[in-house]
Amino acid sequence: PESLLPDLRAPVLAVVGRYADEKTWNKLHELGLKTTSIEDQQNYYDALACVTDPKLVKRTLAIALTDELPTSRAIFLVSRVARDSGHPEIAWEFAKANMKALLAKVDAAGANRYAPSLFTFFSDRSRADELRDYAKKNLPKATVPEVTKAVDEIQFRAEFRDRLASQLPALIRSGAK
Repeated sequence: PESLLPDLRAPVLAVVGRYADEKTWNKLHELGLKTTSIEDQQNYYDALACVTDPKLVKRTLAIALTDELPTSRAIFLVSRVARDSGHPEIAWEFAKANMKALLAKVDAAGANRYAPSLFTFFSDRSRADELRDYAKKNLPKATVPEVTKAVDEIQFRAEFRDRLASQLPALIRSGAK
């Protein structure tokens, strides 16, 4: 760790975490457990959140249920994995299976935003329907504004993605730069 300038540690660790195999993941985790620096600890756990191997993604998510990290950081590990691993679906499945334990770590104000916030990493229209259905069955009425906002964001991203995808062939043919 000392071989890197402080400004380079976070981005280098993120790249290392993204392409980590099990041995590298274990080393990053070990370093995160051993450090006494809050900043370094955050960098190591953020690197674990970047991992793309589904097996290691699940191991990273499991940390959110432990006492390894302060509660405020543990709870955001799930959304960090959803955003940085490329596997928001694994993070959502984990969150659904462990929602009660995760919500126990969130303050009252954050509880209404937690589940909907995990959908901000999707751009598939079916995920908007999934969130609405999940909310109806599992979330209190107080979450309705946050669910509505997340559904709108998913639908916007889906429309934007579709519009870009439809324009891409013409841009490629025209040689646009």
